[in-house]
Amino acid sequence: MYSIDTVKERMETVEIFEIPGLFSVKRIDRVAIPKGMYAYDLQASKEDWGQPCRIGYQITERYFGTVLTASPVALPESGYCEAGPHDFIQGEKTERLTVAEFEAKYLSPNPEVQCRHRRWRRCFSSVSVR
Repeated sequence: MYSIDTVKERMETVEIFEIPGLFSVKRIDRVAIPKGMYAYDLQASKEDWGQPCRIGYQITERYFGTVLTASPVALPESGYCEAGPHDFIQGEKTERLTVAEFEAKYLSPNPEVQCRHRRWRRCFSSVSVR
């Protein structure tokens, strides 16, 4: 498995279901995920390999990439959710940040503070990643 160093690697900023995140086309070892961050794999569409069609805890077929978020994505009990063209926003001229830079930009030091970013809320203290 190709894996990245989540401390040093600069990743592309994206949005998944309006939640800010960091994207890598390489797999991210779940053991290497910083505390308070969540990892989700994306599956490429059969029709368009440049577009993800599903998000889940672990994707093995048609792997598109991995997204790290600081807020959990509400997935059904199956652990997978369909993603449409507007659910994953990836820009051409997006920032490339390390996890530490992402945390400094998007996380409040106070877990009770609601983020100004749309519906995104710091609620990861009560939800855990599988």
